[in-house]
Amino acid sequence: MSEGMQPLGGIRVIECSTWGFGPLAGLMLGDLGADVIKIESPTRPDGARTLVWGGGMDQRMPDGRGVTYETMNRNKRSLALDLKSPEGVRIIKELVRGADIFLENYRPGVMDRLGVGYEALRQVNPRVIYAAACGYGFKGEETERPAFDPVGAARSGLMWAAGTPDDPPVWINRALADMSGGATLAYGILAALAARERHGVGQRVEVSHIMATLWLQHWGVGNALAKGMDEWPRFDRRKAPNPMFNWYRCADDEWIMLSIADDERDWPKFCEAMGLQHLRDDTRFRSRELRAQHCEEAVRILDEVFATQPRAAWEGQLRTQPDLIFDRVQHVGDLLDDPAVRANAYIVEVDHPRYGSLPFLNHPVTLTETPASIRRVSPELGEHTREVLQEELGYEPEQVAELVAAGVVA
Repeated sequence: MSEGMQPLGGIRVIECSTWGFGPLAGLMLGDLGADVIKIESPTRPDGARTLVWGGGMDQRMPDGRGVTYETMNRNKRSLALDLKSPEGVRIIKELVRGADIFLENYRPGVMDRLGVGYEALRQVNPRVIYAAACGYGFKGEETERPAFDPVGAARSGLMWAAGTPDDPPVWINRALADMSGGATLAYGILAALAARERHGVGQRVEVSHIMATLWLQHWGVGNALAKGMDEWPRFDRRKAPNPMFNWYRCADDEWIMLSIADDERDWPKFCEAMGLQHLRDDTRFRSRELRAQHCEEAVRILDEVFATQPRAAWEGQLRTQPDLIFDRVQHVGDLLDDPAVRANAYIVEVDHPRYGSLPFLNHPVTLTETPASIRRVSPELGEHTREVLQEELGYEPEQVAELVAAGVVA
């Protein structure tokens, strides 16, 4: 874990969020050096802490703790606080008075009813940036509907993006709606910080599952809308109009992805690298239009050819032509030994007090002078309650003990 000059050093975030959408935004701000204080109920904390099943897999670490909590809440301090109590609301307002950002992903209206919505908090701190996330947007009849990642993927059209034209809708169990939502929310917060620096104003930042996941599909959705199409078609590898923009199974049951877009220029080079010189001038494949017309035949031939050798052999042959763009189709486990991942430290080893050395995804942006860093692992519930109350708000130990006895904090 590293320290040093940080882009958001001195920025304080009060985070009231759960699961993935809000917590990922808080994590990204924390990586950049912000002091993120995560607020959780003493009796009903973030559900990710104890998640058992998610995405069709067991989500528990060896000791039963939810892995989603571990991966979404590094670089944060935990304050266990009952927001349904008057004292809890008063403490939140005290924290916001000296904070820069308030981050929440509860259903619209919840924070208002608790007394810590945007209008209430801007009275305490007019420069506060209030970042809110929800499923269906903050206007319209559906705004208060509950939402989780799968419904964001469904409502945004993402479930029709994967699979072949004959498949039913496909849910990609990587929480793409949550992850795109969290990254987009962090982007909005940074924009609001820049605006405050330039114009001196705080403001409310809003991001929804639907819009963030539409933006994730900007190429397909944007192009379909511009062309007046009802749907951006799913890709059918059996009918790839450009057979060099497709993926193929090799003899060792591994796959290789070709991404050779300039098919007019590169078809002869590809045939040369593959040892298929006889196809270069085949009347069926002599031009872009002909290859598209006879695409099923071309894909069928290449399927048979790729199946004759292991992937490594084909990689070696394709590298004989430096302009050809291709790569292996990897599994998550392959990433630990991936040379580009290792060289760029995209995955880093972190010393965890519970689990020893653990691989974590690094921050996605490299900043050469003010780098992001992983300084804390995800906190225990209420791990920093006493620290925050005493050091940040000036409470005496006796006052903290009284709040603990009353169940306001833990």
